[in-house]
Amino acid sequence: MYVPEIPETDQFRPCSLLTDSSPLSNTTFMLNSSGVAGLLGGEEAMSTVALAQIYNKRKWLGWYNTPGSYIIGKRFQRLARSVISDPHVNPGSGARSGAVHIDPALLLQHDGWSKGPVFKGIYSGTSMHETGPLASLLMKKCIRMFGTKVEGRKTQPVNVTIVELEPNPNLQPQTRFHHSPPLCAIIPIAVSLLTCAICGLYSEWYAFSMILLGILARGLTCVFIGSGKLAFDHPKPADGSPPGDGILGCDHDLVLLKGDENVVSAVTRGRFFFSFQSKHACRMVELCSFLLIAQAIAQLICVPQSNLFGQLMFVFSITISWVYNLWFLSYDKVEVREEIFRSVLGSPKLRKFVFPNRSSAIVSLLLFSSDNEGLPGDPKKLKKIMDGFLPSGALVWEIWKGIVIEHLSNGWPLRFNDTHWNRQDLPSISDRSLLQTLLQDAETAYAGFGNNE
Repeated sequence: MYVPEIPETDQFRPCSLLTDSSPLSNTTFMLNSSGVAGLLGGEEAMSTVALAQIYNKRKWLGWYNTPGSYIIGKRFQRLARSVISDPHVNPGSGARSGAVHIDPALLLQHDGWSKGPVFKGIYSGTSMHETGPLASLLMKKCIRMFGTKVEGRKTQPVNVTIVELEPNPNLQPQTRFHHSPPLCAIIPIAVSLLTCAICGLYSEWYAFSMILLGILARGLTCVFIGSGKLAFDHPKPADGSPPGDGILGCDHDLVLLKGDENVVSAVTRGRFFFSFQSKHACRMVELCSFLLIAQAIAQLICVPQSNLFGQLMFVFSITISWVYNLWFLSYDKVEVREEIFRSVLGSPKLRKFVFPNRSSAIVSLLLFSSDNEGLPGDPKKLKKIMDGFLPSGALVWEIWKGIVIEHLSNGWPLRFNDTHWNRQDLPSISDRSLLQTLLQDAETAYAGFGNNE
C-alpha cells in the first residue's frame, strides 16, 4: 500500500487548537503595535504599582498586561540604588537587622509625592529650602480649600492658611488602608487572560507569549512591592525646644504651621519609606527591573512578527489596562493622600483667608503666630521673616517694617495716624504716601486678625 511521505517541516509544525486560520490572517496590512505600546502611559502604570503597596490586598490585583514596562523598569533600576539598610533609618535596630528601606518618592513622582515648599521658622529661626512629602500633601490640601476674603487695598491676592497641628507624641502612620478594591479591578485581569487564551487558540504564539510575559512581569512586581509596609520617620527635637511655628510656602499661597516642634518637624522633615524585612529585597528590585525591561525589548521584536489579529489582541489588552490605570488614579489619588495625611497628623484645624495684597498677608501671619502666651515676638526674627517675603533695602519699606515690628514686639494694636507717616526722614511726598499705604495694609491685617481670632 502506498503511504505518502510527510515532509519533515510538516511533522514539527505547531498545531492550532482550532482548525480554521485566525481571523484577518490573509490581510497584508500590518499594525505597528509595539509603537502604540510605547506611546501609552508608563507614569500612570508606575503609580498604580506603588499603590499596590499602600492598599491592603491590592498587590494581588496586578496580574494584567500593561503599557509602559520600560519606564517602570528604569524606575526600578533607580530604586535598587536607593535601597538603604535598617540601621541607617532606625539606629537602635542593630547592625544585624535584615530590613531594608526604599524611598517611595521614586515610584510616586507622577502624583506629586515629592519635596514640599520652603519653610521659615518664626521662633526657632529654622530656614529650609525644601521640605518633606507631608508638607507637600498639606500644601495641596490648603490650596484646595475655600477662604474668607478680607477687604482692603487690592493688588495681587495672597492666600493665608492657619494650621493648628494636634500634639501627637507617637506620629506613627497606619501602614495599611483597609479599603475593598472596586469590582472593576478584575476587568484588566480578565481582558489580559482572555486575549492571551484567544491568541493561543488561534496559534498567535508571538502575541500569546508577549501578553503572558506582560501579565507575569507586572504581577510579580506588584506582589513584591505589596509585601512591604509603609514606614514613617522624622528627627526628634531636643528637649525644651521653642514652638515650631513657621511659614510654609511662597508666592501666593502661604501656610502658617502652629504647634510644638515635634509635630512641625514631622511635617517639614518627615520621610516615608517602603520597609521590607527581607535582606534580599535589593535583588528582588533588580529582578523586577530586568523582567520589565526585557518585556519592553521583547515586545519591540516579537509583536511585529505576529499576524494582524494577534497584534490587535495585544493592543486591546494594553489599551484596557491603560484606561483602567487612568481611572484608578483619578479614583484613588485624593483618597490616598487624605488617608496618609490623616494617619500621621490626625485632623488639624485649618482656617484660610484671602488677603488683598502681600504686605497685609505677611503682617497677618506674624499676628497669628504671636498669640502664644508668654512668647512675644523677637524683633530680629520678625525682621528676618519680613525680609524673606517682602522687599528689603528700600528706605520706606525698612521704616514700615520697623514701625510694625515695634508694635508687635510691645503688643500694641496696629493702628496708625499721620504722625507715623509724616516723618522728617521722609522729605518726599511720594515716600510718605507709600508709607501711609503700607501702614493701612497693616491695619487691614490687624482688622482681619481681630475678626477671626
